[in-house]
Parts: sequence; C-alpha cells; structure tokens
Amino acid sequence: LAANLAVTIAQNINEHVLLMDCDMRQPSVNRMFGFGRVPGLSEHLSEGFPLSTLLLKTGISKLTLLPAGAPPTNPSELLSSNQMSNLLAEVKARYPDRYVIIDSPPPHLTAEAQVIARQVDGILIVVKYRGTDRKLVAELVEKLGKEKVLGVVFNFFDQRVSPYKGKYGAYYGER
Repeated sequence: LAANLAVTIAQNINEHVLLMDCDMRQPSVNRMFGFGRVPGLSEHLSEGFPLSTLLLKTGISKLTLLPAGAPPTNPSELLSSNQMSNLLAEVKARYPDRYVIIDSPPPHLTAEAQVIARQVDGILIVVKYRGTDRKLVAELVEKLGKEKVLGVVFNFFDQRVSPYKGKYGAYYGER
C-alpha cells in the first residue's frame, strides 16, 4: 500500500515523494521497484552510511526510495534510536517540499510501528477486510493516537460479497 500510495502521488499529483522502507524484518519495497539486496536504512542507522549514498532513483519520475537494507538483529533498537529520530528530522528539514511515506511492519506484531508513529505527522492504518477485528483496530487507534490517524484503508476487499453491489453494480462492471 505504501508503494502504491507513493507512486500515485508522484505520478498523479506530480509531487516529489521519498518512500522509506522501515520494515527491516521483512524488507520488500526494494524488490517492488526492481532492486536486489541493497544497503539502506539499517546500514545508515547501525554503521553510519551517509543518507545520500543510500537513496535510490526509481523508474518513476519524482519518486525516491530509501530501502530497508539488510535485516538487522535489532530492528526495534535501531528504529527507536537517536539516529532514527535524527534521520526523520533531517529528512523533514531537507525535503520540506516532498511527501515522505514510511512503510512499517504491522503494529500489532512488532514494536517498531509504534516507535515510528510517535515521530511522524500522520498515520494510515491498513487492515484486512473481514480479517482484522474491530476491537484490535480501535485499540491500535488508541495506542497510536487518534489525532495522528488520517484514516483506515481496507485491504483485500471482496466486492463480490459487498452489500453495495446491488445498488452500485455499474461500478463493478455490471449493467
């Protein structure tokens, strides 16, 4: 979802976007854009690699990627470190005219998402349609802070069982 949002903003809104892959346990954004295993965020935070050497130009105009890098043994520690706070502050100051989209691991499975959530301006929560309990979503909104939640996106929506299908059949290709 983060990659799709970044591409949409870059292509359709015509704004610069920095997409940061902060899912260091299971990095995947680099592969989505055709990159193999490349250094990234984990190397910046743990070894001090300069940010400028890690940013990748994608094949999409106005879209830059900061990959997660090699999976570290301590992702929670790295993402809650002063280096991460400094990086987010640097990115915000260096690119005030750019959208920064952060892909994080699932917040109910790891602590990293909550650490990142405290340092960003807004959060989109992605839930699996009919697969994520409402109570879990409500607890997550409470934990992350209602004021930061910009919205909820339903993934894996099955339009075949939608109660709106009969009323809005034309939107589903029916006549």
